[in-house]
Amino acid sequence: MSPLPGLLLLHGVGDSGECWGPFVARLRAHGDGSLAALRVSTPDAPAHAGHPSAPGRTIAAPDQIAVAVGHAEDLVSSTGGPIVVGGHSMGSGVALAVAAERPDLIRGLWLEDPPLLTPMAVNDAADPDTPVDGTQFGAWFDDLQALGLDEVIALARVEHPGWDEGEYEPWARAKCSVDTTAFLNPVPWVAARWAARARSITVPTVLVVGDPEAGSVTHPTAAQELGALPGWSVHHVMTGHDVRRDAPDEVVPLLAELIRSVSP
Repeated sequence: MSPLPGLLLLHGVGDSGECWGPFVARLRAHGDGSLAALRVSTPDAPAHAGHPSAPGRTIAAPDQIAVAVGHAEDLVSSTGGPIVVGGHSMGSGVALAVAAERPDLIRGLWLEDPPLLTPMAVNDAADPDTPVDGTQFGAWFDDLQALGLDEVIALARVEHPGWDEGEYEPWARAKCSVDTTAFLNPVPWVAARWAARARSITVPTVLVVGDPEAGSVTHPTAAQELGALPGWSVHHVMTGHDVRRDAPDEVVPLLAELIRSVSP
């Protein structure tokens, strides 16, 4: 068994596994070097990074969760024990579902600005099978892809001037490689059932959220309610939705401490 748990990181909508690169490099270099050998898996979500949408590999929640569980099983097999799973936005919704549905695979959970758009009671009362319209995402990706990679990189620099230089090209390349046909029809989304899933989590969980006035999508009441659950810790960072990109020096230590705290 590895002295460190494996780490599975699931990206947000329109990103790719490559987008985790700068953050993972910072994580491995953090502190005393004890995370230098951390085994990290950053798979691409279905219909992202040049992978076409196909039956069983769509952006619908059941497909995303099943694919992520497969990646978690592979990482557990290769590292010899339960792992830490985390994600950003869409990916954090998937990570939460993996932890809830396969607790045998997980020893820690890390969520970056998940799309928890309502208080818990509202999510409990919602029909989890109601399809969600994602056409606005598809239209955005179509617009970016029409610009071309170099222009999208330039746009990212203008809109996010404080990011590490290594963030821009992966972000742009990911946007230019999304299969936009995946967003033409409404599908069940990963935020369904999040409240019930959160209550079922028994491993240490770190929730990192940004500022709603700057673009954070996690509902403030939801964050407060989750912070009251056993084993959950909530950290507010004064950034927008891309918390780790906007404030890596604040976010990296939170994940590093979680990994060290659950290491065998």
